[in-house]
Amino acid sequence: MRYSKLFGKTVKNAPKDETSVNAKLLTQAGFIRKEVAGVYNFLPLGLRVVNKISNIVREEMDAVGGQELLLSAIQNKESWEKTGRWESFDVLFKIASQFEKEYALGPTHEEVLVPLAQEFILSYKDLPLYVYQIQTKFRDEARAKAGLLRGREFLMKDFYSFHESQEDLDAYYEKMKGAYKKAYERMGLSAIETKAGGGTFSDFSHEYQVVTDAGEDEIIYCSGGDFSENSEIAKVAEGKQCDLGHGPLKKSKSIEVGNIFPIGDKFSRAAKRVLEPSLGQKKFTKD
Repeated sequence: MRYSKLFGKTVKNAPKDETSVNAKLLTQAGFIRKEVAGVYNFLPLGLRVVNKISNIVREEMDAVGGQELLLSAIQNKESWEKTGRWESFDVLFKIASQFEKEYALGPTHEEVLVPLAQEFILSYKDLPLYVYQIQTKFRDEARAKAGLLRGREFLMKDFYSFHESQEDLDAYYEKMKGAYKKAYERMGLSAIETKAGGGTFSDFSHEYQVVTDAGEDEIIYCSGGDFSENSEIAKVAEGKQCDLGHGPLKKSKSIEVGNIFPIGDKFSRAAKRVLEPSLGQKKFTKD
């Protein structure tokens, strides 16, 4: 296509209402335009990039047995009440219907996927099960000033796995690490696997961090690739010598580009049915 026909042109000056470098450059290059704070329209060039990234992710998720689906963005309030997150999920968009019903506008999909999976997982013979989606998410962020990196509307891949045993879940967790590594390598990203806190779900998680001065996170890591922890949980300090002889540990700002963590049976118990042996769940997300 000729540039003269392209919908979305380059502009000389950066938008005055943007503070993040990514939003300024992508706007100037004709990839995006802001609708409201934290919400962006993707023009043809921007959509082309999104589709290429999505296809890489899709291929790597398919390669580890994932089945793609597409879940509803408008979600059942009762499911969120069962898990206790209707009031506690601090960035949940709540929408009211003209017919006096309330719904959640999906920031994530445990409340939708787990009850749905329980319709089809009738015994241990139906396990393991791996499903994922690439779908628009909505979060009522207090700070939506980082361009595409902290939005109120954004595209996310979330992957859920269900297992017969903890051992099977643990083995698949390691397999998923490899899938993430391949995906980032194909995108040209030097993503560092980083141990982090597990929040309300587990004792730990693993984030994938890209070192950059524009990042909101901070990691302490070894340049040899054998150690990295989010500084929020790190018990070692910058400058400590690597145990494997790679020199002193470094501290850097970084951007989280994905994470994995073991949920356990938190949501299956909330949905009132747990298989025996206990049904293990795990979620893998790319923001």
